[in-house]
This record gives sequence, C-alpha cells and structure tokens, in this order.
Amino acid sequence: MYLLFKSMDARMTGGIQVYGRILDYTVGYLPDTHTDIIKFDHLNATVLEDSVAYCWKFMDAWDGKISVRGTSPQSEQLEMLTSGEDESIKVKYTLTEEELQNTVKFYQALMRKMLDEVYDARFKALNVEVSRLEQNTWPAQHEEAKAYAADNTAPTPTLSLLATARGITLEEMVAKVLAAIEAYDLKVAQLLASKQVVESEIKALTTMDDCYILFHNRFNYHAPYGICEKHNITGAATLNL
Repeated sequence: MYLLFKSMDARMTGGIQVYGRILDYTVGYLPDTHTDIIKFDHLNATVLEDSVAYCWKFMDAWDGKISVRGTSPQSEQLEMLTSGEDESIKVKYTLTEEELQNTVKFYQALMRKMLDEVYDARFKALNVEVSRLEQNTWPAQHEEAKAYAADNTAPTPTLSLLATARGITLEEMVAKVLAAIEAYDLKVAQLLASKQVVESEIKALTTMDDCYILFHNRFNYHAPYGICEKHNITGAATLNL
C-alpha cells in the first residue's frame, strides 16, 4: 500500500518505507502484511493506487520527459541503467500515455492534500478564540436556544445559568446564542464553498499542462517556462485558495 502524507520526522513514520519525496510531502510504502501492525492513522495519509504512486517522479515532466541520473531514486525505480554503465550521466526518459495520465492523478491527490491542509487550518482558526470548556457547551446551548425560540416554556438549564452569570435575561442570552450560531455557520459555509471551487478545478484536470497551470494560479508554484510560453502565462505564480 502506498501512502501520501506530509513529510515528518522519521520517528513518526515507523516502519513506512520512503518511496519518494516531492515538495513537503512523502510517498511511503507499507506492505499489506503490515497494515495491521504499523500504525499510520496519525499521518492523515491518502492511499494511492500503485500506478499513481509510481508517478511521483514525473511531476517535472512538463514536456513528457524527465532527465534521470544513474544514482537517483528515479533511476533506481525506473531501472534505466544496466550494470557497469556510468551513473553520473543523465538519461532522458519519455513517459508513456498511461504514465502521463497517472501523473495527472498524482497531481490531483497532492493538490487535494495541500488544499485540505489550508482549509483545515482556516477552520481551526475559527475556534482559536474560544476555550475548549466553552466549545463543549455549544451543542447544549444550540439545542436549548432553538427549543426556547420555538417554545418559551422549554427547559434551558445551561442558558439560564449562563444568563445569570452574565447578568442578562434569558431572552437576551438566547438571542446571542442564535446570532453566534448563525454567524459561525455562515463562516463555515463560506469556507466550504471556497474550497469546493478549487476542488472542482482539481477534479477537472486532464492533462499535465492543466496541472502546471493550476499549480501556478492557485498553489504559488511557478509553471515551467515552456508551459508559460505555450499558454501565454505572464503573471507571477500566486497563492489563491
């Protein structure tokens, strides 16, 4: 089984073998015989098809080719040199059509992973100013506020205590809770909507050119000169997530 996850200290990855590294991410290999022995839930990893994981090495193949040096992991995995050949010489490798399509799939998996990281951080930021103690009362506050808004004889043990502590009426407390919930839900919905726009763009990728352009326009990784020239891209790479 091949896993894609954010690179971290080797002490955190246990017996997972490093198959490849790209940007801040690692492609790891975990034998199927060890999936119930070696813990990897903490990696928040994406499971890749073997044929997709194999294509980590082709992310720079903007023209359908890569240059491979004999001593590199790419050369070893591609088995390009035979015994006795000069390992210091770079060799050109041309991707097959299947490899090109699987590299697009790898780009999609990587971009989704990067997108998740950004939006998970943004979602977390919505809650940083609220203590864990207060967060734990949110479900009760929410349910009581909705019940009271529908029927002002509904029991409100939590909200009544909080209203008394704040020196306000129960009605004022209910109004504050409902307003806070509405504002919070709106912010979460806006985050989700923004994320889904980019997710749709990632899902629509079909060619290597598409991947480079989206990486350039959304993820702040400059597209190769050849791609920029081909598609008349003159602006700088931007982070637009």
